[in-house]
Amino acid sequence: MNNFFVTNLWKLETDMQKMNFEIQLPEIDSVRNLPIHEEYFWFKQNGTKRKLRLHDYIEVYQIPYLYEHLMEKLDSKSHTVLTSLLVEQFTQAGGTVEDMVVLDIGAGSGWVGKTLADLGVKSIVGIDILPEAAQAAQRQYPGVYENYYAEDLTKLTQMTKQALNLRGFNCLICCSALSQGHVPADALSVVYNQVAPNGFIAFNVAQYFWEDNTETGFRQQHSWVEDQAIFEIMQMHPYRHRFYTDGRPLEYLAIVGRKRSSF
Repeated sequence: MNNFFVTNLWKLETDMQKMNFEIQLPEIDSVRNLPIHEEYFWFKQNGTKRKLRLHDYIEVYQIPYLYEHLMEKLDSKSHTVLTSLLVEQFTQAGGTVEDMVVLDIGAGSGWVGKTLADLGVKSIVGIDILPEAAQAAQRQYPGVYENYYAEDLTKLTQMTKQALNLRGFNCLICCSALSQGHVPADALSVVYNQVAPNGFIAFNVAQYFWEDNTETGFRQQHSWVEDQAIFEIMQMHPYRHRFYTDGRPLEYLAIVGRKRSSF
């Protein structure tokens, strides 16, 4: 582990130690087999206690480091797994970390961008539909993103489109935003096409969603992933994304490939 990563990890841990709140996970019997969008936790601050859902992002992002602390409690691995695989594939192909120009979509509070920066990536642009996400990233990780756009991918302003076109992205990362439908297929195509030919694409998806062969399955909704003329898979890595609040493992696939053409 390099000194840069150790220093920044210490800073993150130090910042999180300043938190003036507590998180309490519910009793397992009360949340057993609860659908993922209904998962919740108890948030305690200044003598009050309230119930928040894991996906209440607008509220969660407004509280510094709440999202990160919550994910750590659930032993989330995706921000480190997916970023490490992307860097590994890029450098194995002959590039250096300093060459990476990354577009981070569904960037949330900036945890993925921060992890990429800790790995040595210098050029990162973020996009998320929520202004609260952009504000959280700027507040918690200043300087990590060159730009962070709070916009709907399907309704990007002309100014943003032009700025993205000029940026010359050779990498795109989408961490934990495809399984839950945060980034729909038509929105993904907009940013996928911003990546240079032979650029690297990294995303993750729940295994149950990937293995679903019905019309609602991931591969049916995103047919490009199996079209080698568009996207060539370089690596598929199964791993545990996190635990559900009832203790069950939530299994994911991390996928890294290369863009062969736009779609």
